[in-house]
Amino acid sequence: MAVEFRGEEFLYLVEVPSDTEGETTRTYRLFNQTSGSTTSEADAIDLSTKDKSGSDYGNVTQSISVEGVLTEGDTAIAYVKTAQRQRKFVKIIEVNTRTMTTEAGNYMISSFERSFSNGEHATYTLEGSLNGSIQEGTLAELPEGASDNN
Repeated sequence: MAVEFRGEEFLYLVEVPSDTEGETTRTYRLFNQTSGSTTSEADAIDLSTKDKSGSDYGNVTQSISVEGVLTEGDTAIAYVKTAQRQRKFVKIIEVNTRTMTTEAGNYMISSFERSFSNGEHATYTLEGSLNGSIQEGTLAELPEGASDNN
C-alpha cells in the first residue's frame, strides 16, 4: 500500500553567507512554515509542417511560494528580505523530510510580504523564480527550527 505524503514533510531551507571564519555559507531553516509550493510551467511551441503538426517545449520556468509565521531570530527571513532589496539571488532548498532528498536552486525573490493583522500572528509570504537549473541532493540532517516559546 502506498503511503501518502503530508504537507509538513516538506520544508524550505535558505543558504546564507556565513560570518564564521572558514565557513562560506550556512544553511538555515525558515521558521514556522505554514505552507509552501513549487510550480513548474512550460510554454508550448506549436509545430505545423506538411508532414506533421504538434507541440514542443518552449521555455520551462519554476517558481516557489512559502508562507509562515514571523518568528524572532529567523535568520533566513532576515536574509531573504535583505537579498531582495540588494537584488541578489537566494539559494533555496526544498527538502523531503521523509527521504532527506533535496532540490536546490538560485531564486530571484519576486515578492516578499509581511502581514500584521491585529490579534493574529504576524506572517510572511515569499515567492521566487528559478534562475538557472535545479541541483538534486541529500541531507544528512536538518538544521534546527524555531525554539519553543517558554
